[in-house]
Amino acid sequence: MKSTVSWLSAEGRPARRMLALTVALGELSGILLILQTALLARIGDGVIFKGSGLPALAPLFVGLLAVIAARAAATWASKRSGFACASMVKRRLRAECIARLRSAGPVRAAGMRAGEVANIAVDAVEALEPYFSKYLPQRSIATLLPFTVLAVVFPLDWISGLVLVLTAVFLPLSMIVVGEEAHARNQSLWGKLARMSGRFLDILQGLSTVRMFGASRREAAEIARASEEHRKATLSVLRIAFVSSFLLELISTVSIAIVAVLCGLRLLAGTMAFAPAYFILLIAPEYFLTLRTLGTFYHSRMDAVSAAEHVRGLLERADALEPRQRGLWAASTVAASGLQPPMAAPARQPPAITFGDVSFSYPGRPVLEGAAFSVAAGEHVAVTGASGAGKSTILSLLLGFVRAATGEIEIDGRALGDLETAAWLDRVAWLPQRPTLFHGTIRENIRLGRLSATDAEIAEAARKAHVAEFVERLSDGLDTRVGERGIGLSGGQIQRVALARLFLRDPRLVLLDEPTAHLDGESERFVGEGIRELAAGRTMILVTHRQGTAEGLDRALVVEGGRVRDAR
Repeated sequence: MKSTVSWLSAEGRPARRMLALTVALGELSGILLILQTALLARIGDGVIFKGSGLPALAPLFVGLLAVIAARAAATWASKRSGFACASMVKRRLRAECIARLRSAGPVRAAGMRAGEVANIAVDAVEALEPYFSKYLPQRSIATLLPFTVLAVVFPLDWISGLVLVLTAVFLPLSMIVVGEEAHARNQSLWGKLARMSGRFLDILQGLSTVRMFGASRREAAEIARASEEHRKATLSVLRIAFVSSFLLELISTVSIAIVAVLCGLRLLAGTMAFAPAYFILLIAPEYFLTLRTLGTFYHSRMDAVSAAEHVRGLLERADALEPRQRGLWAASTVAASGLQPPMAAPARQPPAITFGDVSFSYPGRPVLEGAAFSVAAGEHVAVTGASGAGKSTILSLLLGFVRAATGEIEIDGRALGDLETAAWLDRVAWLPQRPTLFHGTIRENIRLGRLSATDAEIAEAARKAHVAEFVERLSDGLDTRVGERGIGLSGGQIQRVALARLFLRDPRLVLLDEPTAHLDGESERFVGEGIRELAAGRTMILVTHRQGTAEGLDRALVVEGGRVRDAR
């Protein structure tokens, strides 16, 4: 397996042109700095020793101003292109995280802690920015620019050049020695941050449960303990950074002092001219600044490598959850393999569904074993059975959240895996037991059913789903804001908002998972009426454990022992 640094390099390959531009601009800025220093040395020599007046020095001043302006522009452009390079990599990695998790599906990914995943996809990816925008360009610049400086210094004074070379060797050595310990501590820091984020989100999501059981103080103490661990880990990393900075500053200061003393003694002895001595004294701090800056960014490298290991781990865990499959959910994989691309879904008509000896297992628990049944186009079917029998798994298979181990699922006689993902899901609507509403307005949550919907279409969908009955009593109507997961609305109201999404989507296949469970009598009546209107002219599969809910449908199927049979 490739190292994390190699993995980072591979991930940054699409931005290599931008990175090369950053390095080229940085090197240009360094060359202009050498030219700027040379002009300053000539001006100083002319003023102090040659008694040159302003007219004689005017061309040098004009040249100096031009070089300063050009160097400022090159430095600005280098930083800008560096950030652009890092942004390209971050966007790509975040998109990859989302794509891998989506490929795994919500059922498989449910075992991952949401807070930890969010921390990695946001903060850990963000921590990679200094690596690509600062460290990599500076590493290349620190490799090229010092040699450029030495190529200018050695012809002027080989003694000063030799001092610069010998003392500069200690800078990378100090970075390597300190860097190993920094990497280990950065790893610990990122691990503690991810666990703390996961724990904090768990508590926020279960705040009502925590309060009900009187565990608020205990959980607060747990968060405080995790925060204290993170604080100590952060200070530990900072201590190493301070020690490293001290060593870099000490080495460069001693080296500059040695150069200054040697040049000064030879100036007094008359064996060295002022102009080259002045130039060397001016350029020596800049020579070490390049290497010291690399040392500073070396800690960014350590932090980025530690963060990258967590990002890489997330991607690998998402891959391990569910292998990418052909057709559904993996059009890009199919295209890359040279196989025929997935077919578009058939015309917008109620589909016929066939399960042919389908088997599926969760880790350590078989669910379906040779399940075989058919649902005719436009038929309304209830699926019943004991809890854990596999009813919801049937819906997850149709939605592509999980993949059948054996057997085939056909839609209108064509394998589901051969259908183009977006076209198939465009025909499907799913209403789970506890639908998710997002922080925003009721209108925005309904519009998720079809983002291009007009306000009039949203209002009509709200009417059909009986959302209008309770929205009319709200001061802002459909523009009333709700909290995350629908906080501010009752369970029945949340279910009706979710049902309005389905009307807006105008599906051909309706999948319902216990849609009226946990609802009061009035809400159950409203949701039931909405479902009956939605089901008209569409294929519908209703998962329920209530036998009464199945009444009025065309037929009922029973899931038992991993198989599916018609209810008699």
